[in-house]
Amino acid sequence: MTDRMTGGPGYMIGQNDTAPWAWSATEIVRKVSDGTATCSEITRSCLDRVHAVNPELRAVVEVDEDGAMAAAAAVDERARRGAPLGPLAGVPMVTKVNVDQRGSATTNGVTAFRDRIAEHDNPVIANLRHADAIILGRSSTPAFSWRWFTDSELYGATLNPWNPARTVGGSSGGSAAAVAAGMVPLAHGSDLAGSIRYPAMACGLFGLRPSQGRVPSYDASAPAERAPFAQLLGSQGPMARSVADLRCALRAMERYSDLDPWTVPHAGRADDSTVPCRVAVVRDVPWADVDPAVSAQVDLAAGRLKAAGYDLVDAVPPGFESTLDIYRGLLWEAGHGLLNTIDRHGDDASRAVAEVFRGMVADLDVADYFGLFGRRTSMARDWQVFLDEHPLVLMPVSWQQPFPAGYDQRGADAVRRVMASMVPAIAVNLCGLPAVTAPTAFNADGPLGVQIVGRRFRDGQCLAAAEAVAGDTAPIAPVVLTGTR
Repeated sequence: MTDRMTGGPGYMIGQNDTAPWAWSATEIVRKVSDGTATCSEITRSCLDRVHAVNPELRAVVEVDEDGAMAAAAAVDERARRGAPLGPLAGVPMVTKVNVDQRGSATTNGVTAFRDRIAEHDNPVIANLRHADAIILGRSSTPAFSWRWFTDSELYGATLNPWNPARTVGGSSGGSAAAVAAGMVPLAHGSDLAGSIRYPAMACGLFGLRPSQGRVPSYDASAPAERAPFAQLLGSQGPMARSVADLRCALRAMERYSDLDPWTVPHAGRADDSTVPCRVAVVRDVPWADVDPAVSAQVDLAAGRLKAAGYDLVDAVPPGFESTLDIYRGLLWEAGHGLLNTIDRHGDDASRAVAEVFRGMVADLDVADYFGLFGRRTSMARDWQVFLDEHPLVLMPVSWQQPFPAGYDQRGADAVRRVMASMVPAIAVNLCGLPAVTAPTAFNADGPLGVQIVGRRFRDGQCLAAAEAVAGDTAPIAPVVLTGTR
C-alpha cells in the first residue's frame, strides 16, 4: 500500500496533465476569465477525451456535442465582450441521468423510461447552466439508481478506471468514472445512501453530499412527487479531483429555487469553515464487520488531521448502531411502491436486489414505519448534540473496501453484506448532514478513502478538513489508460 495517490494497478497517472481535459475546474475558470484559453478549446479537448476512453468505460451514456460546443461558443463570446461570467464559466461537466435535463430523457437507468424526455431542467441543472457550466452529456446509473453498483440492462456495466474488476460504486458510478478518467473535471451526482461518496471513494475522488436542504431538486417529468424517504434522505452534489473544485461547484449548485420546498434560502450563509476543531474519530465498532484496511485509512487520515492542528478524540456518535434498523423501516414505504415498480420495469439485477429488500421489511407494518420515523428524528437530534461538542466526525464511507464488480448479484447474503457495510454512509443521510469523501491511499486493488461528516450547513468545515486529509494527494491528476485491458 502507498499513502500517495500517484498510481494504481495497470495504470499511469498524469501522463498528459497539460492537456485541457486534465485541467481542474478552478484552473479552467481562471483561464477562460483571463483569456489565456477559450471555452471552445477546453470543451473540444474534453469531448475528444470522452470519445477516446468512454467506449471502454461506459461512464457517459449520452453526449450532446453540438449543444456543448454551442454553449462554449456563447461563453467565449461573452468573455470577449468582458461580460460577467458565472462561477463555473467554461467548465465541462456530465450530469447523472436520474434528474431532468431539458431535451434529454430522464431514464434513471431504466429501459422503459427511454422516451421520458424532460421539458424543463431540474433546479440543480438550471443552476449549473446559470453558472456557465458546459454540460457535455449524461452519466450512467443502475436501474432506478437503486444499487451501490453501476450496471444496467439499458447501459451495460460502467467500469472503474483504476480496476475493472472492482466496483465503480453506485449509484453515481458514471459520474465518478468520468471524473476519474479525465473526461470532465466535475460531475453531478445524487446521494440517498452514499451514492456520491461511495463511487468517489472507489474512484479516488472527492465527493460532497451537501447538507439536506442546501441544493434544490425537482423533476417535473416524474409521474408523482418523490417518496417521503427520498425527500428526507436525498441530496444533489458534486464529484471532483480537488476540494477547490467542490467548493466552486457547491457555490453554483446551491442557488435557491422555489421548486423545492425543502430548500433552505441562503443556507450557505451559515457555513463557517473555522479550523482546526475537535474531531471524533471512528475507526471500528464492536457491532460491525470492519475491514482492517478500512480502519487503517482512518488512522492515516487522523494522522494528517493531527499534523494540521486538529484535536482528535476517539468517540462514536450516539445511536450509530441503530442506523440499519431505522433505514430498513423507512424502506417499508419502498416495499409498497418503488419495489413494485422495479418488479414491473426493472432489469434482472435491480429485481434481484429489490426482492432481498422486500424480505427485509416483510415483518413491518405501518405502525412500525411511523415509529421508525420518530427514531430517525431522535437519532438526528442526538447527532446534532454530539456535533456541537465534536464539530467533525472522521470515519469510513463503508466498513468494507469497494466490492468486486457485480458482487450484489451473488445472492441474498451478498446484498445484505453490502447494505450492512454501508452503515457509515447511510447514517449521514438519516441525519441530513454534510459529508465529504477524501482519498487517502492506494492498495493493490485501487484507491481507498474516508469521509468527514459535519454539522448541518457547515459543509465548508468538512471541505477544509478533507483538504487536510488529502495532503499531497490533492488534486488528483486524471487517470490515463495504458491499454492493458
